[in-house]
Amino acid sequence: MAVLYQKYRPQKFSEILGQNNIKITLQNEILHNKIAHAYLFCGPRAVGKTTLARVLAKAVNCTNRKENEYEPCNNCESCLSINGFSNLDVVEIDAASNTGVDNVRENIISLSRIISTNNKYKVFIIDEVHMLSLSAFNALLKTLEEPPANVIFILCTTEAYKVPLTIISRCERFDFKKISTSDMILKLENIVKKEKIKADREVLELIASKSDGHLRDAESLLSQIISISDNEINMTSASLVIPYNNLEENINFLKFLSKKDAVSAIELVNNLFLNGVNLKIFLTDLIELLRKMILSKMNNSLSTTLGLDLSEKMEIKISELSSQFEINELIFLSEKFLDNLRDIGSHFIPQMPVELSVIDFCGNNKVDNIKKNPELENIKPIQKKISKSNLDESVSEEKDKEGSHSKIESSNLSSLNKGILSLDEILNLWPEFLMKLKPHNHSLSFVMQSCQISSINSNKICLAFKYKLHKDRLDNPEIKNIINKILKDVYKTDLTIEAIIDGDSKNDNPSNMKSSNNEAIENILKTFGGQVIN
Repeated sequence: MAVLYQKYRPQKFSEILGQNNIKITLQNEILHNKIAHAYLFCGPRAVGKTTLARVLAKAVNCTNRKENEYEPCNNCESCLSINGFSNLDVVEIDAASNTGVDNVRENIISLSRIISTNNKYKVFIIDEVHMLSLSAFNALLKTLEEPPANVIFILCTTEAYKVPLTIISRCERFDFKKISTSDMILKLENIVKKEKIKADREVLELIASKSDGHLRDAESLLSQIISISDNEINMTSASLVIPYNNLEENINFLKFLSKKDAVSAIELVNNLFLNGVNLKIFLTDLIELLRKMILSKMNNSLSTTLGLDLSEKMEIKISELSSQFEINELIFLSEKFLDNLRDIGSHFIPQMPVELSVIDFCGNNKVDNIKKNPELENIKPIQKKISKSNLDESVSEEKDKEGSHSKIESSNLSSLNKGILSLDEILNLWPEFLMKLKPHNHSLSFVMQSCQISSINSNKICLAFKYKLHKDRLDNPEIKNIINKILKDVYKTDLTIEAIIDGDSKNDNPSNMKSSNNEAIENILKTFGGQVIN
């Protein structure tokens, strides 16, 4: 029994799926008797290049074809012999197996000089022509440049960039595209109808989607499913051949994310994992959907031409779902799940990277901030410490200025800076300040995270450091200049930083310095797990 892709291979132009612009051009050339001497058919595998080459060979040699027709009859001796691969004037050569110059001379150049006897044209169909060696191409070049009368060359390739430009320039080039999902579904429906098999449309849609535009792959999958079914195809039998690929689950997952329902999204992922679903496949399908939604947000035509090709029913669902997301949210999710796809295989809890991405997205409504500053959450907040003397001084100044005698609590620090910036405002933008400082001086950014605010007075922020070496670092004029520029950029006002040693001048005492050094060494030992060797 012939496999389906051989049994139902198109035998005329009208049966070939897609490639309408190519078919129309070739049909017009046949009608007006303007056949080129060389064609280059290039494009993805399993989209009909060789099939269309055979149909063209039949059409130009069909003895029953009338003057105003372009379809081969498939009944005359010429058509039947071509269908049966027994026509001596239609030569098919696999360039992958015949790469050398000697094969080209024997099988192509020599045969092209022999006049055809029973057919109008001698046709050479060279499949995977890019596999020919350079010397073989050079040998073929002269024949293509000055071909014998009534000889047609049809070169087929999946990698046109490997074909020399000297060859391409002597051919009419046609670029084939992948078959659309809707066209493949129609072809599969026609096959199961002729085979008298009942098939759920959902299964045919799944086969077409899984085949990614390659018709032969779709027909092969259908053939495998039929072989394990009893004249009826359903999702149960299809799941034995096709890896789990339920776009409905992807859509449900995205619906939960659109509602910021982290619990339901995490439950769905875990249910899939417990049911044996490959999370890599799930994430791959999810990323393809997100890409399609991003493209549709940019331009609908981009989504149609470049996005995932889906059935009409699924297209409607995706369109409705896309309206519930902002484009920056879709980009954020895509980046997260791309990272998950790389990490998921090495994680000892496979579903955990996805869970964390869900929590990250659903727990942060302002995705813009996450997108712009992904490290903000990791920065250690600056500690607050206002000395009593500085607090009393600032409060006194505020009382004199405003004439107010109300008691000011230590937590209400907005009055400490004489109306320029409140402590809360400084703390809110401090992570951004550290982020902008980091590219200029990575270690300095780390040092600034370990300080404490001692006081805020007018446009001066006083920072207390535990170690003198940190204070000396900030006292460096070049460092101060960098800090002041970044402060102005972040806070939109002139601010300066003054560095002091925590605890006034106690560290100037040699015994205190020794104690401080011992404490520093102790911290290093704890961090790196070392010990002091006398």
